[in-house]
Amino acid sequence: MNRRRKNLLILAFVVILVGVSLYHILTISTRLGLDLRGGTRVILTAADETGEGVSEEKMEKAMLIIQERVDQLGVSEPEINRVIGTGSIVVALPDVADPQKAIDIIGKTAQLEFRILEEFDEEDKPVFGSVLMRGDMLRDASAGYDPDGKIIVSMTFTPEGADRFYEITSQNVDRRLAIVLDGEMKSAPVIKTAIRGDAVIENIGSLEEAKNIALVLKTGALPVNLEVEEVRVISATLGLDSLQQGIRAGIIGIILVILFMLVYYAGLGGVVFAALVIYGVLFWGVLVGLRAALTLPGIAGMILTIGMAVDANIIIYERIKEEIRKGKTIRTSIAEGFKHGLRAILDANVTTLTTAAVLFYFGTGPIRGFATTLSLGVLISMFTALVFTRSLLELLVDFKAFLRPGFFGVRKQVT
Repeated sequence: MNRRRKNLLILAFVVILVGVSLYHILTISTRLGLDLRGGTRVILTAADETGEGVSEEKMEKAMLIIQERVDQLGVSEPEINRVIGTGSIVVALPDVADPQKAIDIIGKTAQLEFRILEEFDEEDKPVFGSVLMRGDMLRDASAGYDPDGKIIVSMTFTPEGADRFYEITSQNVDRRLAIVLDGEMKSAPVIKTAIRGDAVIENIGSLEEAKNIALVLKTGALPVNLEVEEVRVISATLGLDSLQQGIRAGIIGIILVILFMLVYYAGLGGVVFAALVIYGVLFWGVLVGLRAALTLPGIAGMILTIGMAVDANIIIYERIKEEIRKGKTIRTSIAEGFKHGLRAILDANVTTLTTAAVLFYFGTGPIRGFATTLSLGVLISMFTALVFTRSLLELLVDFKAFLRPGFFGVRKQVT
């Protein structure tokens, strides 16, 4: 494949990416974080059923499980905090379509038990034997359909759980094994033979309910019963004014950067302008496509990466100008500029990505939002600087009008 054809294919690929990004931008509304839009705040309080108080260890474990459940729900930029010295956990959820559903899933105890169904009492309520096995021996759970088209939740056991389940079923052939979730019997099939394998939960009303059950089973049972003490709609801490000011600052910054590049790098400034437009569309498209919530720290991360995108171009352009001044041809200078600038750009961006990864791992809420937008911006800026810009330049120099050193901001004429 010759150079020209390769560059045309790359630019065609970029155009497709831009088209997909624009489609996402125009059809999917941008989600805003708690600081810009507000959301729902829930206070969950541990029920002290023994009178001995709830241990710190249990509360910490409960908070981790709630965090995992919120992540599984796809809620972006939540805030989950302990109220120190109390048995309360505060969960703030931004821009949630169905807050009550989220609350029900987050606070569900999800205590799974396997018991023998002994009989039904006079009120037709089931009477169970002792607990034979709990949900802590589950490895995974997923919603789906059985061969007859019935909605089920399939449960996969750990190796220890599989051995225990085999032992239970082998000792209770012809008896009914009840699968009990939070005190409610979901099903009670008759054990016809010893089973070494998985189990299923039946009698589920909808696939959505099955998915919710699978979610809470995968994340594990809460070590304490949590009661909803308060649900409140909270307003934005900063509001749309802050969003508009942040976007305005970004636009002004881009305009100033482009003006500087046009003055200092002449025609290359136009290439930078095209690269920044591509960068902005791709970045916004990815952000919307991932359903990430935009926060003010996230906007700051985005603006920061604009500067980094231009910085990568400056490194390359300065090297190109240096090669032109040495008397090399324009095409050779472009190749040398990208070749020698690549290492410096990679070093700087890998360092930034490492920092962003640390912030995301140890941070919460807005800090994670900043780390996410920073990482996305770095990756997209590398793509636009090293792939799009190079292909565009190599195509432009096929035209005589762009073979002049003046196009690259070099005043000295090269023969």
